Amino acid sequence: MKTYRYHHVILLILLVTGIPVYSWEIYDSVIAVVNDNSIIGSDVDSKFSQLLKFKNIPKSRYTFEKSRILDKFIEDTLVMQAASDEAIVVSDRRVLSHIEEAMKQHLSPKYPNEKKLNKQVGKMINRLERRLADQPMMEDKQLDKQIDGFVSFIEGRFHIGFKEYFEEIRSQIMREQVMSIAIGVSPPSKEDALDWYKKNRRKLGDEVWVKHILIRPVNNSFMAERDANKKLTNIRNKILAGESFEKLARLHSQDPESAGNGGDLGWKMLIEMEPYFAGYVNNLRSRGQVSQVFKSGMGYHIVKMMGRRPITFDNVERLIMFKLYNESMAEQFKKWVKKRKKESEIQIFMKNYIEVKA
Repeated sequence: MKTYRYHHVILLILLVTGIPVYSWEIYDSVIAVVNDNSIIGSDVDSKFSQLLKFKNIPKSRYTFEKSRILDKFIEDTLVMQAASDEAIVVSDRRVLSHIEEAMKQHLSPKYPNEKKLNKQVGKMINRLERRLADQPMMEDKQLDKQIDGFVSFIEGRFHIGFKEYFEEIRSQIMREQVMSIAIGVSPPSKEDALDWYKKNRRKLGDEVWVKHILIRPVNNSFMAERDANKKLTNIRNKILAGESFEKLARLHSQDPESAGNGGDLGWKMLIEMEPYFAGYVNNLRSRGQVSQVFKSGMGYHIVKMMGRRPITFDNVERLIMFKLYNESMAEQFKKWVKKRKKESEIQIFMKNYIEVKA
């Protein structure tokens, strides 16, 4: 893999083309070339800006983090090229089928009847597909509210915009297709999953039933954060003074999925929740206990504990199978990328790029 200084490349272009230096205006830059595909600097900068919103990174590590983002772009490009060689195409409908499973898990506490759950999720997926394609639709405020709630859940959990999440899913599916052809990774057996469950039962935590009130800061400013915290503190004081948690959730919560239901999130596994949210919820033990105000990736919350119960193997079997499969896939993918890089012509023009030695 070849690495070049970016300013050397620009200087070479200027000398070859004969364009005077003072007339050159840079609107964007190619910071890497993978065989015949270019990676654009603004794409890496955009990903890095998104990362800064959710991760506190010291300036001394900016170049390192940008280098890792570029590595991810290079890996994705290698996958895309391999997919093209194998005529692999991942359609929007295929991506939505994957998202449909996540939507079912998210809505299952609200729709315990499987038939009703499948029907509702089907309607939401069809409407979401039309929304993503900017197709005209009949007004349906209730359905849109549920879709907005799911989108907010995804964005809060993964710290990225929904469209970016959508493309990440497409990339993941394409990667799995490429890997299945190149290597043939086999899924784990039920016995493998059960063995992992027995060894790691205590790490899985419990299933909890909670209600919450969410207030989102209007922007990232200190004043907006302070105002959101203050508003929720006032709401909590009213609850402690005897006012109904559920009534105040319906009036004030900015979670469109649960507000109309008094903030009820139903039964959920801690491992399904956004990590910061799960951490605070796990500290609540008594039924009816109300948390302090705390912040997660979604905004500011107060939570009311309604119940707690152990997780059974049946509830987590699919999650464990998914985990074991992904771990095997990740290990094989790492080896595949290393081999593919050696076979490819890769040029990196990022200034001060930091390479990670294998």
